[in-house]
Amino acid sequence: MSFILVPSQGEDLKVNAWNWRPTLELLLALNTITEKEHEQMGANGCGGKVDGEKASRIGGVVYEKLKDMKPKERLRANLSVTDEPKKLTVFSPGMNANEVDVNELYSASFEWLETFAKFCETSGGFEVL
Repeated sequence: MSFILVPSQGEDLKVNAWNWRPTLELLLALNTITEKEHEQMGANGCGGKVDGEKASRIGGVVYEKLKDMKPKERLRANLSVTDEPKKLTVFSPGMNANEVDVNELYSASFEWLETFAKFCETSGGFEVL
């Protein structure tokens, strides 16, 4: 599953759910977006929109988080940071849901967060498709 961020100005930015979900968790945890915005931005076609002012604020918050990270590190779903390589998860029939480490599965790379912060600063606001 992927999301397309359509800016008011500039080019669209495509992101996969593996990077997008922990990004949204970060924004929610830092009170940059509301619970309603979190839900709308976390599902395709649900009206997730951010105006220019909020987009700039989001970019600033993400840049602040990047100060605590290094290139090649990633932000896990539980907002912990690791430099361990992402582990391959193989899904098979009969697999139990508690066998999956969600924090390992969903993680936003430093490089993605940097790209997203730049996008937010120049987008003039954006819509999530």
